[in-house]
This record gives sequence, structure tokens and C-alpha cells, in this order.
Amino acid sequence: MNRIIDENSAKQVAQIFQDRFVDPVDITLYAGQENEDAVNFTRQFIEELTEIDERIQLDTRSIDDGARAEGIETSPTLVLGRSKGYRIEVSGAPSGHEAGALVETLAMISSGKSGLSPDSATKMSKVDKEVLLYSFVTPTCPHCPGSVLQNHKLAMEAPGKVRSVAVSAGENMELARRFNVSSVPQQVINADAGTATIGIQPEGAFVDSVLMHGASDFEAVLEEARAKAAQAQRLVDDPDEPITITDSNFREAVKKYPFFVVDCWAEWCGPCKMIAPIVHELAIEQRGRMVFGKLNTEENAVIPAEFDIRSIPTMLVFKNGELIDRIVGASPKDTLLAKLEAQL
Repeated sequence: MNRIIDENSAKQVAQIFQDRFVDPVDITLYAGQENEDAVNFTRQFIEELTEIDERIQLDTRSIDDGARAEGIETSPTLVLGRSKGYRIEVSGAPSGHEAGALVETLAMISSGKSGLSPDSATKMSKVDKEVLLYSFVTPTCPHCPGSVLQNHKLAMEAPGKVRSVAVSAGENMELARRFNVSSVPQQVINADAGTATIGIQPEGAFVDSVLMHGASDFEAVLEEARAKAAQAQRLVDDPDEPITITDSNFREAVKKYPFFVVDCWAEWCGPCKMIAPIVHELAIEQRGRMVFGKLNTEENAVIPAEFDIRSIPTMLVFKNGELIDRIVGASPKDTLLAKLEAQL
């Protein structure tokens, strides 16, 4: 039998698991008589993952063994991390780009760290009603894993309340037709076709949409979040943490602070997340010498367009109101600080 995971890929997966696994992860495979090729592929793929790391624990059951009572209708379906209280599922074979999304999901579940932003995680903790999130995908879509992982992150931050289902559109044609899926990824909340969105949604906006369906007091939650955001945007005289910069307060901040560094970032950007704690540390350590701000490029379009931000992270460095440098990409802390100090 030919292996699904080649030797080089197996080494990469093993490294991911070695670096990030903390707890065992249980996987339940529900399979029926239909879609035999997809079932066999899925079973073999998971079995190869268990060979890479024994902390992955596979349990195979008939789809007639209580699955339909949980709303599971498709064979094959994977249920991930049930022992931790999560409701995370993959409906259809995890092939193509979705194989990588599955590996990443297992690492998140094992570590217990979703990677959701602190503000979004706080909002999701307010979910007190059940929410069903569909993400319709295809194996060849390079953008689909981002949608899947975002939904799974929300399920991790609201365990037992949010059910996230990655749906292979080609293997679930009836469901895909029900929601008029013509482009992927497509997200649907609570099986309401009116909530359908296409493409990876900005994290903050999508979390707010989920809150509208899942939080009894969502208006109070959003008001609290707005008040917190407004506080973060205040241009205090001697900040000891990064200021939230927007299109509206950017110019005032550039004028106010003699040496000002703006970190242009986005939620989906991996390198942005790598450099975020460095920016926070430097804001504390360099207080009185440098001021740092963070500009979310997904929520603010004017300033990124004005300064032709084509790649993130990009740091705009201002001295006495003038742009004197831009630093593109993630750098180690010492390297970044040396570049900044050279401009002082």
C-alpha cells in the first residue's frame, strides 16, 4: 500500500508535533458504507499520523453508532478533541490543503492554545448559546485552511458551545446546494443561508457576527469591547505599551511622538504574530525613547494605501513627524532594536 504522507512531509509533521504537542488528542472516525474511497483515505491518513506520534489516538466507529444523534450525517467524518470538550469536526476526506489544516488543528487542540487574539478570546468567553459554524472547502483551495482554522479556534475558545464543521463541498453536494456554495471558502452560521460569507473573514468582524448568534448579551459585550478599543487608541503622553493606531488617530500620533514606530499587521499573518510580543517588550523597555503603535491593515485601509504597504509585517519609522525608514518582515528582537537605535 502506497503511503499518503511521504517521508519529507512526515518529518515536518513530526517536528510540528514535537514542538507543540502537550496532551494526547483523540480522534473519532465515523464511517459508513458510502464513499468507500474517502473512508479508506481518511482512515489511512489518520493511522499514518498515529505512527508519527502515538499521542494521537484513533477510534473508528460506524456512523450508525450514535453519530446521527450528534448531527453527523456524512461518511467519513472526523471528530477531534472530544475528550477536551471541543466540538470540532471534519466532514469528508482531509486531502489536499485540508490535510495541513488538520495537522495544525491537532497541534492547537493538544496545546490548548487556539492562537485567537486576546480580545477575540475574551469575546468568545461570553458565548452562552449553541452555535454551529460551517466552513465549506475544497482540497485544491489554498485559502480554505484559513477559514477552517478560524472556525476551529472559535470552537476552542467556547468549548461545548461552538461546533465547527469543515465541510468538503464536493463530498457534501446536497448541503453545498442548500447554501448555494459556488465559491470557497464559504462560512455559514447556524445553518442560516443569510449569514453566508465568502473568503476568509477578518477575525474581529467574524467574531462579532458569531456573538450576535451566541451571546445573550452580545450588545453589552460589543459595547465593552468598543470602550476597551477606544481606551487603547488614546494617545497618552508616555505609553508603556503599544498604542492601537487607526486611520483616524494616525496623523495625530505621528505629530505627537518624536520617535514613533508603527507596526502594520493583520490577524492572518503568521510573521506578524511572531513579532507582536517583541513589539510589546520593546514598548515597555524603550519607554521614554521610542513609542510603538499597531495598525491593523484589515480594519484600516487609508493609511496602508497611502504608504503603499504591500507586505506585512511592515514597520513605519517616524522621527519628528517624518517617515525615515520602513522595516519589512519579522526580525529578531536584537536586530530590530539595532535598526531602530541607528535612526535615533
